[in-house]
Amino acid sequence: MEFTGERVVPGKTPQTIYDEHIYRYIFATSLTKNKVVLDVACGTGYGVSYMAEKGAREVIGVDISAIAANYARERFSKDNGASFICANAIKLPFVDNVFDVVVSFETIEHIRQYRKFLEECRRVLKENGLLICSTPNRRIFSPNLAKPVNTFHIKEFWPEEFYRLLRRYFAHITFYGQCDVKLADNSVDRTNYNVHGFNDNEFISSAYVVAVARKLPKSRS
Repeated sequence: MEFTGERVVPGKTPQTIYDEHIYRYIFATSLTKNKVVLDVACGTGYGVSYMAEKGAREVIGVDISAIAANYARERFSKDNGASFICANAIKLPFVDNVFDVVVSFETIEHIRQYRKFLEECRRVLKENGLLICSTPNRRIFSPNLAKPVNTFHIKEFWPEEFYRLLRRYFAHITFYGQCDVKLADNSVDRTNYNVHGFNDNEFISSAYVVAVARKLPKSRS
């Protein structure tokens, strides 16, 4: 499978891009141990395999690309609880309330029906389950543009816009950041890819927003 810029392909994607992506999964593993996990838009499956190896009870990866799903299945389906399905993120082939955690990194900006995507993530989560998702910060990537520079992106979000959107479906939302940018000269520290507390002020802003949000039970009153 060739690297086109749309999906990470281990061994072919530039190391800096790979590091950005795998460190999000490293962050996620602190919340996925012993959990049943769904990775929506899992791409080539390296993250599914990583979470399974780091202690998740079961991880299912879904991707709309049959080529990507087959690639993942051939390379990462082992006796470690990792499996893969070709499926659409806005029409997930699972019953309600089945996963402890839904992970989806750098996905929502690719989806025109992004509200439906979040609805589906919420639907398949158990009560009190977690959504862990990330998206590029529009303040860094496309602040003054009508369309994102990245041709694979449909819509990029301002942090406050992303927060309001998540609040429609989830609660207890916490933002984390990655790859902080100094706004004075748009420089970024490429020596540290760790996910950390979100930064957003007049001097520095995180290039990527990583959100952790919880599905609360619906009121029965």
